[in-house]
Amino acid sequence: MKSFKNSAFARFFTNFPKIMFANLLYTIPSTICFAIFGLIGYLTGFQNVIVWFLGIIPAYPLYAGLVMVIRKIAIEKKDINVLDTFKTSVKDNWKTFLINGIITYLIVTLSVFAILYYYSMASVSAVYSALLTLYLFFSAMLVATMFYVPMMNITYDIKLLQVYKNSFILVFGKILRSVLTLLAVAVPTAVAFFAIMLTSNVWLLIVGILVSLIYPLFYTYIVVSIISKPLQEAVGSFTKKDDRYVVLPKERDIEKEKKLMDENKDSEYVFVNGRMIKKDK
Repeated sequence: MKSFKNSAFARFFTNFPKIMFANLLYTIPSTICFAIFGLIGYLTGFQNVIVWFLGIIPAYPLYAGLVMVIRKIAIEKKDINVLDTFKTSVKDNWKTFLINGIITYLIVTLSVFAILYYYSMASVSAVYSALLTLYLFFSAMLVATMFYVPMMNITYDIKLLQVYKNSFILVFGKILRSVLTLLAVAVPTAVAFFAIMLTSNVWLLIVGILVSLIYPLFYTYIVVSIISKPLQEAVGSFTKKDDRYVVLPKERDIEKEKKLMDENKDSEYVFVNGRMIKKDK
C-alpha cells in the first residue's frame, strides 16, 4: 500500500494542484502564442497549418519547465517549489528547446501534408494506400522518438544530435514501452480530438480552451511516467544517489563540483543540479 501511495499514478492526484499550476505556466502563454499565429492567418487570409502551427516554436521552450516539474514530482518524488523549478528549467534549456520546437514544427507540418496527400490519393491507386500505411507507421515512430527527447534534454549533458540518435534507438530498444506510451497517449488525444470535432459555435471555443489547458498535463505526465524507467536503464539514473550520481545544492559551487568529480574518477558522468555532466578528460 505504501508503495502504491508513492507511485507516479497516486502522486498525480496527491500533487494535482502543483502539477496543474505548472501546466498553467506552460499552457497559458503557449495558447497565446498559437492564438497570435491563428490571428495572423485570419488577417492575412493564409489559413493553413504552416501558419497555425508556428506557435509550436516560441511555446516549446516553456515545455522544459513542465517536463522538469513532472519529473521531479512523479519520478523523483520530491516536494518542490513549482515556480522556481519551472523557471530554472526554462532558463537552463531554452536554447535547446527552441531548436526542438523548430524540429517539431517541421515534423508536424510535413506529416500533416504528407498524410493528407496520400489519403486523398489512396482512392486513385493501391500504391498510395500502401504509402499512406507506411507513412503512418513512420509518423508513429517520430512521435515515439519525441517522447524521449525532452526528458533527455533536461536530464543529461548530451549534444542535441546525440539526443535524437539515442531517442530513435530507444524507440526500438524499448519497443514495448514505446508502444505502451503510444497507446496510453492515444486515449487523451482521441478524447481531445473528438471533443473539438463534435462541437461548434461557442461550445467549440469553450472546449478548445479546456483542451488546450488540460491536454498537455495528461500527455506529459503519461509520457514521463512511462518512459522514465527505460530511459534511466539505457542512459543513466536521475533518481539514485551513489558513487556515480552526486546531487549538489541549487547554487553551483565550482570548486566543490571539481572535488566531487575528482573523488569519482571511475565514473564518466556525475549528477549535478538535475543534469548528467560529462567530466573533462
